[in-house]
Amino acid sequence: MQKARHSIQETGLVLLYLGLGVASALLWYRIITYRLQFVPYLQLPPGLSVPQLENWHREMIAGQADAPNQYRALTPWIVQYLVLPLNLWATIYDAYAVVRALFTGLALLAFDRYLRQWFARGAAAAGALCLAAVIPFTYYAVFQESDPLNLLVLVLAFICLGRGRDVWLFPLVLIGTLNRETTLMIPAMYVLTRWREERTGKVLLRGALLTLGWAAVFGGLHALYGARPAYAEAIMWGKNLRSATPTLYALVLFGVLWALPWAAPKEAPALLRRGRWLVLPFLLLHYVVAEVREVRLFLPLTPIVIPLSWWVLFPEAVLKPTPERGRR
Repeated sequence: MQKARHSIQETGLVLLYLGLGVASALLWYRIITYRLQFVPYLQLPPGLSVPQLENWHREMIAGQADAPNQYRALTPWIVQYLVLPLNLWATIYDAYAVVRALFTGLALLAFDRYLRQWFARGAAAAGALCLAAVIPFTYYAVFQESDPLNLLVLVLAFICLGRGRDVWLFPLVLIGTLNRETTLMIPAMYVLTRWREERTGKVLLRGALLTLGWAAVFGGLHALYGARPAYAEAIMWGKNLRSATPTLYALVLFGVLWALPWAAPKEAPALLRRGRWLVLPFLLLHYVVAEVREVRLFLPLTPIVIPLSWWVLFPEAVLKPTPERGRR
């Protein structure tokens, strides 16, 4: 009886996460089609346009899109060569909605499993639901079709780091970098997590190989498509600091969860405690080279920010240490 109840609960959670992925994609669909209907009537500044998804997808597949989008090709390839040939979708928007729903739902499921390394099932589910609540806010301002798969890849990488399955980081870096250059975070997290936990030579060698894998894919995409004109300025810190609005949006994204990780106890695993060292450099880098009001940029920090906050908010839900959990 207990086993059957457990099976029902687990199935229900899987369906919940996949359903939330669908709901999130439907919200994206509503927003993007709303923009499609009303943007032509807006008074946009000279030289600024809002490309339709069909045009953007066509440019991406043809290798004619602006940088850096052109070097984030995996999601358009998936839509073009795996989804559209099924002939089940009426428009390109439907095809992208399906991909977004799938990757978002899988990312939520993976995040639940990631949190279960340290927390009871209820607290882990609460963390996944917290992430599900954050994601729709990242649809503000600019959509980036590589975001759902990027989040899934990074959560899977954190799972591997937490469980000591470092060899799986290599395919994640190689595949993930075809989709987004943010995967450079993976070798950085590997070195931070394993430093002084394993032999220095081994850590440096694997960190270097992971970085070389990232560079090979990143450089290969640039060689394949050549130099592409950028759709935004290279240095953005002036625009980000000109008003308080970009920072306000960034603060709203995680709210108090920006602060709670710094109060996490020393019992928190090294993966999370050392992950905090990446948060400030990550923020500073994006203030320089990105537009901070696009808060989707900070989703890669969720595997650090949410679980560390949970160590502060739900200490009673922390699982008793085992040799495997204790080591990581």
